[in-house]
Amino acid sequence: MKPGEPLISPMQAIVTPGYFEAMGTPLVHGRYFDERDDEKAPLAVIVDERLAQRFWPGVDPVGRRMRRPATPDDLLKVDANTHWINVVGVVREVQLEDLAGRPNTVGAYYFPAAQVPTRGLGMMIKTARDPAEVLPEIRAELKKVDPAMPFSNVRTMSEYVSRSLVSRRAAMLLATSFGVISLFLAAIGIYGVLAYVVTQRSREIGIRIALGSSASGIFTLVLREGVLLVASGIVLGAGGTLALRRVLQTQIYGVGAMDPVVTGVVVVTLALIALAACCVPARRATQVDPVTVLSQQ
Repeated sequence: MKPGEPLISPMQAIVTPGYFEAMGTPLVHGRYFDERDDEKAPLAVIVDERLAQRFWPGVDPVGRRMRRPATPDDLLKVDANTHWINVVGVVREVQLEDLAGRPNTVGAYYFPAAQVPTRGLGMMIKTARDPAEVLPEIRAELKKVDPAMPFSNVRTMSEYVSRSLVSRRAAMLLATSFGVISLFLAAIGIYGVLAYVVTQRSREIGIRIALGSSASGIFTLVLREGVLLVASGIVLGAGGTLALRRVLQTQIYGVGAMDPVVTGVVVVTLALIALAACCVPARRATQVDPVTVLSQQ
């Protein structure tokens, strides 16, 4: 364990039977919580794959034990009064907090609500119907249990996901706007450079046409200049992306800095736009009149 790393994951949740099924969290080993995990049963815990791999690498964690110290003073104290918790299952790793938050490098663990009472209670409901239709029915059932029980902050999972990314959305929209403007300016720049090259080499192009060079040959000649510019830019851009990959990974959720699909799409898009900018001056070069340019001093 490296200095500064926690002895156990700070990520924990207290859940009731049916939580993992409702959230669609796959079971890897062991079992989910059920009605057996009440206040009279031995203490139970479910861990995720990351936590299991960290503390029990290469072995099945089901049946292993862990403990939960009541105070920091009991952190390294193990005696006859220590309450051990049995690992009854391993589930797939999921993102418990906002999607844009810092990744959990240790793992997470879950306790049954019957064994670890808590004041607050959040309900996760999975339904095939429209949530707006189900909500009044849920409120009516809760009133039967306790008319004074508050029931607020109701959102769908997609709304929670959207809210977790709201802090990044403005920055991403701004970055996208700058990216589009930069792409437009780059295309204008490539066009300007090649148009200048065509103007400077108009006598050479006129001589080539006078000597029998075809329009396709002249087009290819000028387009080759643009391709070299585009290729150089792509190489430099890929190098910059590689150098800044750690920064980029913290800004975009679920996309690696060198993700092959995303990188490929970006490169192809940039190349097509740049080549389109190259085609205009290349086409102009094919229309050079050799008589006119050769008669000029």
